[in-house]
Amino acid sequence: MILASASASASVQVSWTQTARLGEKVTLLEDQTPFVLSSGECDGCPDPAISVDSKQTFQTFEGFGGAFTQASAVNWRKLDATGQAELIRAYFADPADGGLGYTLCRVPINSCDFSPESYTFDDVEGDVALEHFDSTVQKDVDLGMIDMILAAEAAVKERANRTASKGLKLKLLASPWSPPAWMKLPVHGVYGDPGEGIRTMTGSAKPFGLDPDYQASWANYFGKWLAAYKARGVDSLWAVTVQNEPEASPGWESCLWTPEYMANFVAEHLGPTLNATHPEIKIFGFDHNKDHVAEWADGLYKNKTAADYFTGVAVHWYGGLNTENLQKAHEVDPTKSILGSEACNCIGHVVLQQDGVASWWTRAERVSLDILEDLKWWAVGWIDWNLLVDVNGGPNHLKNLCDANMIQDVAGQKGDQPLIKQASYYYMGHFSRYLVPGAKRVQVSNTVEVEIPQVTAGDIKDGAALLFEPCDADSAVQRFRFAKPEPGDKIAASLIAAGTDDAPGSDGYQRGGECVELCIMPGCWFPKVQLWACGDGGEADHGGRGNQKWDVQSVKGGYKLEVRGSPEGAGGGEVKGCLTTVKAEGWAVDLDAGLEVIAAQLAPCLSDGTSSQTFLLSGDGEGGAARSNAARRRSLTCIAVQRGGRVAAGEFLHGWDGRREALPRASDPKAAALRRRRLPQPRRDGRSRGDEHKRQAGGVYAQGRGARPRGQALAAGARY
Repeated sequence: MILASASASASVQVSWTQTARLGEKVTLLEDQTPFVLSSGECDGCPDPAISVDSKQTFQTFEGFGGAFTQASAVNWRKLDATGQAELIRAYFADPADGGLGYTLCRVPINSCDFSPESYTFDDVEGDVALEHFDSTVQKDVDLGMIDMILAAEAAVKERANRTASKGLKLKLLASPWSPPAWMKLPVHGVYGDPGEGIRTMTGSAKPFGLDPDYQASWANYFGKWLAAYKARGVDSLWAVTVQNEPEASPGWESCLWTPEYMANFVAEHLGPTLNATHPEIKIFGFDHNKDHVAEWADGLYKNKTAADYFTGVAVHWYGGLNTENLQKAHEVDPTKSILGSEACNCIGHVVLQQDGVASWWTRAERVSLDILEDLKWWAVGWIDWNLLVDVNGGPNHLKNLCDANMIQDVAGQKGDQPLIKQASYYYMGHFSRYLVPGAKRVQVSNTVEVEIPQVTAGDIKDGAALLFEPCDADSAVQRFRFAKPEPGDKIAASLIAAGTDDAPGSDGYQRGGECVELCIMPGCWFPKVQLWACGDGGEADHGGRGNQKWDVQSVKGGYKLEVRGSPEGAGGGEVKGCLTTVKAEGWAVDLDAGLEVIAAQLAPCLSDGTSSQTFLLSGDGEGGAARSNAARRRSLTCIAVQRGGRVAAGEFLHGWDGRREALPRASDPKAAALRRRRLPQPRRDGRSRGDEHKRQAGGVYAQGRGARPRGQALAAGARY
């Protein structure tokens, strides 16, 4: 490895810290033995090498952090004084003292979904002059938000004083979820609508929600809120976004905007108002998923008056990596910033280490990949969502529960730790502790190639999602077998990933293998089909309710696979339905939300021969499946195991023409080259999928591009 820099020193000693997992063993932000990089010009550098050129610089970083939501403050208040101090230390203290060194955070203006209830600071209808605005922001005081922010500010100031870091201070980004209901246009056809429409914080008219008659009042509301926080002693206010997630109205506090309406509002109202009352406050537009950031940047900056007020655009991670859109947004105006302003794992519950190391770790890996890609594509900072939630992922007054880097468990529901640090906490430290405000991204060239190993049966773990990919005749894990029906069960049998019962690395080792099952665990809020160690009926969620038994029925064109469960399924309902090919976003199979996949899911059984539920059997494996001649004539895709978070970078590269689509098949030399490269691995909201390495575990095929399968297999006759 060679370091090329402006310095002519002979070598550079590098201190480094590692967070890693090997099986069940983890290391968390542990210092490692330093190593030495040679220094010099890179003409004639050996190959392979990683070369760092600090003379070529790009964007300057503002910092990293999380959000002082109402939920965070409520949970912080539940900790005793020692616990409160520990959370502030863990997030905001100097890395030398074990902290993450946070310096860039976010706070909601008014309530958000992570509030005990909806509220604003002026609910007096028609108060255009905002005479009744609560300049004490007492609600935020009562919830603990102000005290929590002040404690964080003090920690950062103490750090700055002790380390003589001139100018180091906490920076706050403030974002509204909704104006007061009386400032919004009426929404029609929703609960509570008397017929003339209803003005509500938890819904929005289309295409925009803010009543044009109240634009000036809403702009002044920003100014009054900023002044009220300053009066409470908060001196870290740095910027605002115009609206949180302006493209979504999901049932909690929201307000829709178009790029043109937002640009006009900033040009004519918010920009001039803040320039007159709080000239130091920056304005960011958009504040939503990266799939549309380029279009919004173009729409916002077209208004030249508005463009002068905008510092840049803020983005969320829920729609996937979408790096090409970040590049396009940068190219619209390279003088503007891109800021990562929200991300978290939100699928309705918290995943702790004790719930399974693989799932716990995978969530953190996704966070790290999103940060890496955002920083590579011009982001100046990255803000996580809630700083603290409870063990259920709240409180959230609309039950949109999410995970966080730290979990409050004062009641001891999950153990004896009142404050639990998640794997994602340690991953965040690899960025926030070292990329300090003022640091710049530099040029890095990498010619190191790592061969990505093929997936084997031993790689298949509990919870692995199933999806359809081009068939690979050489895959060692693209085979399934039917177990013989148990005595007395003449219809249904288990469908097992071949070899998993004999592979020591698999969770199904010596447990009968990994069975295809309908997920009825509490965290499965959609009909996910996954693999899990074959149950003997003792575990209710894994075989005890019949969710691992499949009835193979001969139908026109192939076979239908129907799960044969008991009437004690998820939510007390029946476990029933048919295996189905479903177009989905990547999060449905534990991949990047920006990918498009064909997922294996359960759906109500349709008429016999329906293409999405009709499969071909091939091979002579246990269970006596027959080979269909149709399989020889069709181009098929196979069911594949999503490898539990071990995802290669190639999966997240985009089509050669810039569209979000799958990479070329292995026969394409471009794809073959990409498979040799590897990066560290990666929703509250949610397209290109990859074919990077042979990670398919198959037997179920959906019609599309692919090689003719060999061996024991199932094939879907659906055409995509």
